[in-house]
Amino acid sequence: MCDDGDECTTDECEEDTGCINKEISCDDYDECTDDTCDSLIGCINTYKWCDDDDKCTEDSCDEDTGCVFTPVNCDDYNECTEDSCDSDRGCIYEDVDCDDDDMCTTDSCHYANGCEHEEVICMSDNNCLVNSCDSDKGCTESELSCDDNDACTIDGCDPDTGCTNIERVCNDHNECTVDECFPDSGCHYTYFKCEPENACEYAHCNRETGCYSDPVDCDDYDECTIDTCNPDASGPDEACEYETVDCDDDDECTTDYCCPVLGCKHKDVECEPKSACETASCDPESGCVYEDVDCEDDDKCYEYECDDDIGCLSYLIDCDDGNECTDDSCDPEVGCVNDERDCTGSSKCFEYDCSPEHGCTKTDVHCDDYDVCTDDCCNHDTGCEYTDVDCDDYNECTTEECVSKAGCVYTQVICNDNDACTDDSCSPSEGCTTTPVDCDDDNKCTDDTCDSEYGCSNIFIDCNDYDYCTIDRCFPCSGCSNQPVDCNDYNECTDDHCSRNEGCVYTNVVCDDYNMCTNDVCLSDSGCEYKDVGPCFCDDDNACTEDTCDPTVGCVNINKVCDDSDPCTEDYCDRRHGCIYEPTEC
Repeated sequence: MCDDGDECTTDECEEDTGCINKEISCDDYDECTDDTCDSLIGCINTYKWCDDDDKCTEDSCDEDTGCVFTPVNCDDYNECTEDSCDSDRGCIYEDVDCDDDDMCTTDSCHYANGCEHEEVICMSDNNCLVNSCDSDKGCTESELSCDDNDACTIDGCDPDTGCTNIERVCNDHNECTVDECFPDSGCHYTYFKCEPENACEYAHCNRETGCYSDPVDCDDYDECTIDTCNPDASGPDEACEYETVDCDDDDECTTDYCCPVLGCKHKDVECEPKSACETASCDPESGCVYEDVDCEDDDKCYEYECDDDIGCLSYLIDCDDGNECTDDSCDPEVGCVNDERDCTGSSKCFEYDCSPEHGCTKTDVHCDDYDVCTDDCCNHDTGCEYTDVDCDDYNECTTEECVSKAGCVYTQVICNDNDACTDDSCSPSEGCTTTPVDCDDDNKCTDDTCDSEYGCSNIFIDCNDYDYCTIDRCFPCSGCSNQPVDCNDYNECTDDHCSRNEGCVYTNVVCDDYNMCTNDVCLSDSGCEYKDVGPCFCDDDNACTEDTCDPTVGCVNINKVCDDSDPCTEDYCDRRHGCIYEPTEC
């Protein structure tokens, strides 16, 4: 009676309260259903539609928890895609961008490993280029540096073979330098000091020919001294020696004296004859000579003499020469004639002669030619005969010959194969043999080679710094050295300086005091000197002039006035004796 017609209630009746209509529970304890109640039907348990309109989830329902929205697994297990999910579209698979923005890699993708970046190998056919890769530009080429940090090599590059480091030849073509090369600084050219051979030379250097010497000038400009140079002196300044000139001309016909400017002078000696039978002359060795007057006539068969009181006398000559080997006679044109007698014979084994005391003689021919290389004998028809001696010593290292005074002579064979690169020797049984020459001079500053014509060659490396004011040289252990040149020639008559392009320059000092009465000279040890020329410089050897010297014009020779103011003399001048005053009749 309590049924309220509602299937959604339970109808009961209690004694105390009456009908009780309680709402029923439609909960089926399944979270996957929506539990409702229809009053006509009763409980309705409708499955839930768990669609969240999201394609990125898998929709399901769990009876304990209800709708379950599980994210979709879009992983395609391909590392080359980026997997994502769009609520409207579902799983999306986009290709991975493997570009690492690096031009030095080749980018690719492996399904298992993902992006891979393989290094680009940059290559070139030119070995003088360095290939590298720039992340922004890709492969690039730059010039290869072939610098070996050695200044003694010329660094270059060959496209086929790469770097070349050719040894630098340091040669400044200057014979006044030692040319060498240092790895740190390159070629150095060191001037060396040319040493003179002795104290009588100043040593210089010519860049084309090398060292040369100029002689020390010992001229003191004094003609009365003999200027010499002592090569054994301690130096050029002490080398000059001066010895007084001996003006003795060994001529007894002159009076000898010396003038410093003109040197030795010799005045003639006057010789007067002593008698009528003598002629007076002067002999350079004995002085005045008084010779007999020549009384000779054309007739050679007489002897002639001169008597101081009588004059010339003649005597018939005796032509007997006391020689039994001559016939004696006299010819007026030639004088005595002593003709030789003929004492010749027929045998060639005798020598025919004549003795002044005994007349004709004959002696055996002496066939000994004093030549030990011959056997000597005499043939009456042909004379002396000589047969050669045999000197063979059977030694291949000697040549045999016979010398007339020494006999057999054995000369050592000169073994020369005309190859300067071999040492030649000789074996008595085999003759000449050769062995190679060792040209190593243990000097790091030379290039040691051997030429068959010229032999060992040890050529210096080039140390030239092209500065003629330095001495460029090479030391076997330390290399090039460039030391300043000492241009002092220890000669006070030159101004010394050094030009970088020419080297030592020596300019002559000009010594001129503008005085015509001085001899202006320059002495190597003291410089300019101005010597008074002295009275003999202007001497014109004329006793009729007054000789003086004027500083402005030089020598002045004024004629003397020979006037003694005496009317009883004739006044004149003789060039040798000067003024002469001869008495005259008054």
